[in-house]
Amino acid sequence: MYGTGNYSVPEECARNCKEFVPEGVETVIVDVDNDEVPCFGTDEDDCKYNFVYYYNETNCLQVRAQNERECPPQVYMLGIVLGVIAAVVLIGLALLLLWKLLTTIHDRREFARFEKERMMAKWDTVRISNIINHNQIELLRILRTFKNF
Repeated sequence: MYGTGNYSVPEECARNCKEFVPEGVETVIVDVDNDEVPCFGTDEDDCKYNFVYYYNETNCLQVRAQNERECPPQVYMLGIVLGVIAAVVLIGLALLLLWKLLTTIHDRREFARFEKERMMAKWDTVRISNIINHNQIELLRILRTFKNF
């Protein structure tokens, strides 16, 4: 009926399945008054097929099967794999950008602190250099006086 399974070729099915011929219906509805037994199965394509069977008044097996199988939606593995790869790359880039932003902010603060200390150090170095120069001048005067002796 569906063209799958052990007897997927129609001639093979007609030759081996002589006990009953399944009747195709749009939807399978179980009639409990006729002692119909509901059944379902899955095939190699992972599709579900529904059918009911019962024995009629002459004790012959009757089968009503749903015309179309219910197949699950196809999963696109390539899309899933590419999506996971893209997510990992984007998360990595976001973390790198965050790290770059934080280090830039930290470096600017450090540089501003350095500039402030350097500006303050200019006044200190002028005073220190004056003291050093003054001491050297005094030292030279003292040495000259000793030389003259």
